[in-house]
Amino acid sequence: MRRTRRALIAGARRLTAERGLAGFTVDELCAGVGISRRSFFNYFASKDDAVLGTPARDPLEAFGEEFVAGGSAPDGPPLLTALQDLVVRSFALLEGPPDRTLLLDVLRREPVLLQRLTEIMDRRLADLTELIARRQGCGDRDPFPGVAAAVLAHLAGHTVHELLERRPAGADPDEAPPLEEFAELLARNVRLARTLLSPAVTTPAAGPDAPSGRPSNTSPDTSATSPDTEGSP
Repeated sequence: MRRTRRALIAGARRLTAERGLAGFTVDELCAGVGISRRSFFNYFASKDDAVLGTPARDPLEAFGEEFVAGGSAPDGPPLLTALQDLVVRSFALLEGPPDRTLLLDVLRREPVLLQRLTEIMDRRLADLTELIARRQGCGDRDPFPGVAAAVLAHLAGHTVHELLERRPAGADPDEAPPLEEFAELLARNVRLARTLLSPAVTTPAAGPDAPSGRPSNTSPDTSATSPDTEGSP
């Protein structure tokens, strides 16, 4: 299923780069991938969504209620841990072909897609902010959910870019990076961000590429966010 999804995204982007968004049909795209038009809509709601890689079911809609419920569960994870898990599970639905150059070419050719992508990202950030507020029981004017959502969204985006940059030369262009690798990189980047935001809490060196001189962490890895039984810090 993932391979079909990636093939649809790659095909939609290639055709858009060659002919423009109006230069091909969903039927033509499906024929190139070897699926029916009806099957297409199991993956994407529209041709635009196929180009952008936007799944038919929004990840936050798919996992959001479970994330919120974890805040009141006796054995629910801390907020930061729950957010990382939400990002990783969302990445599994959003992953697509790692050819950023082709996507950038498409966005330059079709500015309407860039506007749509911006709107999607803004909506997801607002939705994530709302989910955090609900989970933490924050008031309407509490700035904490918005800040937390912005930080995690940026770290997730940075991790995706880093993951693609790390791909070895000659890697299969249709093969998405492993989910486990994304999860490990995100966890590392969250730890590094916590070092910046909480200087008194240090983290272990992040593998062989980490800069030297970073102090080791001798304390347990706890969430740097507010406790799950409260709102903002």
